Amino acid sequence: MELRHIRYAVAVAEEQHFGRAAARLRVAQSALSSQIRDLEKELGVELFARTSRSVTITPAGQIFLERAHSVLGAVSRLVADVAPDPTTAIRRLRVGMIAPLARVDLAAVVGRISQRFPNTSVTLLPRPSADVLDGIASGDLDLGIIGLAPGRPHPGLAVTALWTEPLSLFVGPDHHWAQRNSIRLADLSEMTMIDRPAGSEARLQSDHAFTRSSVPRGRILEADSADLIGKLTAAGLGVTLLPSSLASILPELHMIDVIDAPTRTVSVVTNPEHANAVIAAVVEDLIASSVAK
Repeated sequence: MELRHIRYAVAVAEEQHFGRAAARLRVAQSALSSQIRDLEKELGVELFARTSRSVTITPAGQIFLERAHSVLGAVSRLVADVAPDPTTAIRRLRVGMIAPLARVDLAAVVGRISQRFPNTSVTLLPRPSADVLDGIASGDLDLGIIGLAPGRPHPGLAVTALWTEPLSLFVGPDHHWAQRNSIRLADLSEMTMIDRPAGSEARLQSDHAFTRSSVPRGRILEADSADLIGKLTAAGLGVTLLPSSLASILPELHMIDVIDAPTRTVSVVTNPEHANAVIAAVVEDLIASSVAK
């Protein structure tokens, strides 16, 4: 097994398509398919289930992918550590992030980093905060932009707050509060709400706010993306607390100020053991961008 086999398998897994993976790798699709077959033969397992229309990763392939990210990350750090000039070293920067992030222009950040470090390949990976924390700790990810619940220690990781903003209440267009401009948290007592899954960092922040205010929570419908939460809320299945900055991407919902609003803090997380010039530059840029907002 060679490094190219690992890179090829990762590309196919992430693109879920041999043609797109081949274009990304700049190799012939037939050569890519042959290399993947050779790798599967050497491993004695199928990494991908293929049909005429799709490519899906198998359970064995998922395990391989997780380990492959660690291997490629280690190789990237090895190259970075011995490279004399960080602007010319070939790097691969994997950023785990919650989505959407309305308070920072990630495209602009990536553009500036690409100009400063032209040989760096940046991959943005929307993931739950807990998965990002695991990836940073293991080395699968280089940097994370996530919301963190208050008071939770994250040993071994460097956490820098980017911004804190209030949560607002969002209701559907036909909700009986659709004409209101403000409420108090107590008004949500026992009300059906749409929220993130139990145990997630965002949910822990919401639960903490209700517990601190002694407001009992009612029925909770869970969804793991802002888009799904917005759709469930628009359908009238409940109301939701979300960062105020998301109003621009949820125009179908009515936003109501919460007078005693809880807040949500978004932070950038890195692993000091894996520090390099590119990661430091991204952190610096994110901090500057968030302050400018």
